[in-house]
Amino acid sequence: MTVKECYEQAVSLIPEKPEENVEMQKFAVIWCNILLAETLRHENILRKGKNLPGIEKVPQMEFLEDEIPFDDEMVRRVFPYGMARFVFRENDDISASHEFYQLYVNALSEAVPVFAEEIEDVYE
Repeated sequence: MTVKECYEQAVSLIPEKPEENVEMQKFAVIWCNILLAETLRHENILRKGKNLPGIEKVPQMEFLEDEIPFDDEMVRRVFPYGMARFVFRENDDISASHEFYQLYVNALSEAVPVFAEEIEDVYE
């Protein structure tokens, strides 16, 4: 999914058409970069579960056409809610921004699997 597609999905949750928010589209790359930084740890947990190498450094998007380099499920389930919260914040709708932040957090926790691991008892 590209940054622009993610933005369009976020705007569709509002519900508004992307052409009604053309002015805000200029912030989509910045918002996506914030989301990448916020979710890097979660992305690496997903990658661990799929036996893929982790990402060391937060990727940076530069253009609306850039592909978001995270797991497709993460991007499609989580990022639109995260981006929608920024759209509402820009519209000074703090209540809706908080609501979409909560949807974002819930989607993030649902997207990341839980793994059982051995715990080393260091106090024996």
